[in-house]
Amino acid sequence: MEVNYNETKMPKFRFDRYQSTVVMPNLNYYVPRNVPQNVSQDNMEDQIISLIQKNNKISTEKMAMILGVSSKTVKRRIKEMERVNYIGRGSNGHWEISEEG
Repeated sequence: MEVNYNETKMPKFRFDRYQSTVVMPNLNYYVPRNVPQNVSQDNMEDQIISLIQKNNKISTEKMAMILGVSSKTVKRRIKEMERVNYIGRGSNGHWEISEEG
């Protein structure tokens, strides 16, 4: 059973002479996020570095899901981090963390 599921979110079926239609509501549309609004930037940077150290092929989308923020926020934060670089392209690439200078 989905977390956000209730009777109002059941699929609806419509039929007419020429076609049939199934309307499936988006169960993720109103999912509340427990995102702390006062997370310090340093803490998020540490969390991003920790995630990369555990899996250097992790996607920014996966990081965003784990951290409870948007992938845009993760990408913006990584762009500000001079130590973190993506080497390669797409799924063939990986993250590298350089030593602090």
